[in-house]
Amino acid sequence: MIDFTVQANGQDYFLAPGRYQVDGDEARALLVDSERFTGSTTREQIWNGFELYMGHFFRLDEHFSETLKGESLVHCVWLGGSFVSSRLNPRNADLTVFVNDAAAQAIKGKPRSGWMTKAFTRIHTEREYLLSALEVRYHPISSVFDLDVLEHPQLEYLRQRGAWDDWWQRCRPAGQKDAPTLESAVPKRGYLEVTL
Repeated sequence: MIDFTVQANGQDYFLAPGRYQVDGDEARALLVDSERFTGSTTREQIWNGFELYMGHFFRLDEHFSETLKGESLVHCVWLGGSFVSSRLNPRNADLTVFVNDAAAQAIKGKPRSGWMTKAFTRIHTEREYLLSALEVRYHPISSVFDLDVLEHPQLEYLRQRGAWDDWWQRCRPAGQKDAPTLESAVPKRGYLEVTL
């Protein structure tokens, strides 16, 4: 069972370092419905914002089903930060959304696809959904053993995937919002990969 067992900043407990794959129901059970969060005044609201936010992508999938030919706009979502910790009342949820680049390109510029242009605007997502959402354009890659044959978008996907994997496992010292340091670069906590 996944649980918060590692105290990494002197206050909050986190998942042990690594990426833990769960579905939406499992993520909600761990992050909202757990007995440890019974007194939370923010977790339900943040989760509702997450569901509303993801709902926009699902509605676009449905609306453009013929164009997308069974593909989904979102490959998966990584949830991290204080929302994926023992903190009773996190301010927001941090997430990396892996957008299927081929699907996004297929609907680009079409009527009703405009929401995608503000989906990763920090002010918008914070205010409307209590989320700090980041985009990574997903590209399926058959092999990473010969990087010289990959095109720029594929290499950029690998670079961003590695960067965010590294970032969501870092932990700032308690109460500090300082710039990252070499000392804070060591993996100290885990995060969730939510499959859709």
